[in-house]
Amino acid sequence: MIVILGATGTGKSLVAMDVARAIDGEIINADSRQIYKGMTIGTAKPSMEDMQSVPHHLFDCKDPDEKFSVFEFRELVLHTESEIYSRNKIPILVGGTGQYLSALLENWSLDGGPPNQKIRNDLTKRLANAGISDLVTELTNNYPRTASTIDIHNPRRVIRALEKIYVNGNKEDFPPNESIQPPLQMFVFGIQMPRNHLYSRVDLRTDNMVRNGWILETQKLLDSGYDANLPAMSGIGYKEISEYLKGNSTWASCITRIRSRTHRLIRTQNNWFKRIDHPTVWFDSHEMDNFEISTQITNLMN
Repeated sequence: MIVILGATGTGKSLVAMDVARAIDGEIINADSRQIYKGMTIGTAKPSMEDMQSVPHHLFDCKDPDEKFSVFEFRELVLHTESEIYSRNKIPILVGGTGQYLSALLENWSLDGGPPNQKIRNDLTKRLANAGISDLVTELTNNYPRTASTIDIHNPRRVIRALEKIYVNGNKEDFPPNESIQPPLQMFVFGIQMPRNHLYSRVDLRTDNMVRNGWILETQKLLDSGYDANLPAMSGIGYKEISEYLKGNSTWASCITRIRSRTHRLIRTQNNWFKRIDHPTVWFDSHEMDNFEISTQITNLMN
């Protein structure tokens, strides 16, 4: 599977569309907000024309009041990937939600869960004091099935494996009779842009979203009975516009907070990408246009 990741506004969706057309691919969503119905403008979903041009998956699959977890996302992606391969097409995962991407790229299990920072810090100290051989010895001697599924020469993989085992009560995170699945094979490409240019781009995009009906879209969600306190409605823009529509803020303060939260999201996304333990080929969408990037990705895959 091809993965194209990047912060909001970097142009990754356009790159993915070009790659999909070139290699007969289908796109899978990895954006935590684009899964929700009725949230189109504010989440910058692909247009109807794009979705008709290239098959898209995991968009508009939940109502805003339905719960959705990173582990449900992972299972849906794996199921969708298999379906796409069954049609002799290439799955292309596209998005910027760091936790979702980490769950796939680091092969999180349902039992292992997201990182446990305290355990991870303790294991990192052991690595610094005793070296990787100390951790590998524990893993291979006590949990050989898990050891056989990871690169034991990679310190971060070893730490993650032991971390999941500790969280799971010192048990390996698959039943004894369950077949062991190796880490997923993924080719990862990242789209980035200098922060000052990206901030300017997303500010302009915010203005365009408002002109295209973001306020009306939010009002329609509220009129449909979706409470402003729902997790889905806490997404950037929907929360601020809801407060504006209720008369709790001015438009000037509303738009300022939307821009501020978007800038903060970009920083958060980039921090997630730095922690992802998977080789990634990066492109700068300020130096190269979308077609140049997609051409290079296509050539690399061929």
